[in-house]
Order: sequence, then structure tokens, then C-alpha cells
Amino acid sequence: MGTKHAILLIGATVVAIGAANTAPAADYFSGKTMRLIVGSNAGGGYDTYTRLLGRHMPRHIGGRPAVTVRNMPGGGGLKSVQYAYKVAKKDGTEIANVRASNALDSILGIRGTDMDFLKFVWIGSMASDTDVCSFWHTSGVKSYDDLLKKEVTVAATGKGAQAFMFPNAINNVLGTRMKIILGYKGTGDRVLALEQGEIAGSCGINGSTLLSRITRHVKDKKLVPIIQSGLKPHPQLTHVPLTQSFAKTAEQREVLTAIFSQMEIARPYAAPPGTPADAGKILRAAFDKTMTDPKLLKESVKLRLEISPTDGAGTEAIIAKLTNLPSDIKKKARTAIGR
Repeated sequence: MGTKHAILLIGATVVAIGAANTAPAADYFSGKTMRLIVGSNAGGGYDTYTRLLGRHMPRHIGGRPAVTVRNMPGGGGLKSVQYAYKVAKKDGTEIANVRASNALDSILGIRGTDMDFLKFVWIGSMASDTDVCSFWHTSGVKSYDDLLKKEVTVAATGKGAQAFMFPNAINNVLGTRMKIILGYKGTGDRVLALEQGEIAGSCGINGSTLLSRITRHVKDKKLVPIIQSGLKPHPQLTHVPLTQSFAKTAEQREVLTAIFSQMEIARPYAAPPGTPADAGKILRAAFDKTMTDPKLLKESVKLRLEISPTDGAGTEAIIAKLTNLPSDIKKKARTAIGR
């Protein structure tokens, strides 16, 4: 072989290797098992959404990997997020329900400050939502004004949970008198406590969860939604006022809006920092296809789950917006949350 031909052959080989290293392989996940990490106990909203995703997403991934779900509750989702950030496999086979509330905690310098949430490979969010504060029918709470007049107990898993963050912010900004009891395991645990009269109500239950997992109590008017926190009302709860509508000053409204904006990505998923770009592309494309999959949409109706997705780029943009909040708003939001 002549020198010229040898050089051409070597050049072609380098190009071929380069293409193999940059183009997503159709069978990248063939023979592999994916693990979906969810930071709550089985049966709650995060778990229900995650298992729905796990049942349908593999059809849209080349190689059709097997999927398992691992529940990793603790710290209001922080335990699972730290696992995803520091321990999970960085090959695309482990993705996690990375809550926006944990991201905001980190951004405000409260907890999880050793993590940079912009380094996650954001795959997408299955739904926007609202956080609903609801009260048992015997609690004496029938309207927002009642929350200003008397102390009432609500439940939360831990200080990193939305169920702590939101009512505490509402107390500090608007002057409500919700006493937060910590140590409850999840949505099911809190509902049982409501039924048994241990607590008067609960925030930190998303509108979608309220209408899918606790439908009977809402329909029977045993659990009464009082206020909802988000940027827009839940489509089926338009009669329930937005929390920030009770703000008396522009500053109060601005701080609450900054805290509640996380509800635009209420069901987000991400792969660990360091996940190869090719694997991230595959996962993002599969997620987008899954969100329009007729089989998933049919099952979501059966489960009464809202599907209002945000793609990976859009989810990342919202995390970036939270990261880049003005420093004075960050300081006020942290004070409002109370930690």
C-alpha cells in the first residue's frame, strides 16, 4: 500500500471513530436496565408519575431497556437528589425525580448547597401543577381568612419538603398561623393523620395528587381546598384562589411568585452530572415522545393524572431562571421560607 493510500485510510478511520463517539447509538440501552429514582414513599404523587413514566418510556428508547423504580424517601426529596448527584451511574441508566423545591433550597443557600442543579442533565417535566393547602371538614377552616384568625396544624415530611417550605413562606409573608408538624412519611401518611384527627390540614399536596389520589375526600367535601400556590390555577380547581392573590404589597407578591414558580416544573426528571451528551439526547427524545404517547395519555386519564409537559431544554431554562433570581429576592425568599 502506498503512503498516500495509507494516509487516506488512516484519515477515514479517524473520521469513522469520531462519528461513532459523537452520534447517539440506536442500541445504546440494549440489554441494560434503567433505574428511576423517586424521592418519596410508594403511593404518592411523585411515585405515581414516576411509575407511569417507567411503564411507557422504554418503548421510545432504542434497545428497549428494562426499567425498575426505587423509592428513596428522606429529607423532603433531598436524599434521592444527593444520590442522583453524587452516587448514581453516569451512563444514562439512572435518572431521578429531582424536585424543583430541592433546587430552590440549594439556590437560596438553605440546604444542598454542595450541588449545582444546572449540572444535572434535565430530561423534562411531566406536568406543571399547584400546591394546595386543604383542611379537614371538622377543622373549622373554611376560607383563607380562617388561617389568619387561629392556629391550625399541618403536616410535612421534613424541612426540605414542599409541605414545609410553602406553608412556612405563607405564614411569614401573609401572616397565617399554620403550625407545621414534621415527621410524616408521605401523602398517604398525612391523609391518614387527617382522617384520625391528628392534624387539621395539609399543604404540600399537589393539585394533581389531590384529584387523583384523594378524590373521594374532596368529592365528599371532607377535605376542603382553601388556597393553591403556583403561577396559574389548576384547571380543575379554578374556584380555589391563588395564594399570592392575598398579597398586600408588590414585594409580598414578588417573593411568593419567586417561591411558587417552581410549580411550573412540578414533576421533573434528570440524569446525573457527567452523563454523556449522547445518552442525554436519547433520554430527552424518548421523554418527549412518551409525553405524546397515546397509551401513556390513556392511562394518565384513568389515573386522573395531568400531563402538561415541559421538555428538557425548557426545564433547564426554569432552573436557570431560579438560579439567576436577583440577590435581594433570594434573600427575601429565604427569609420567607424561614431557614
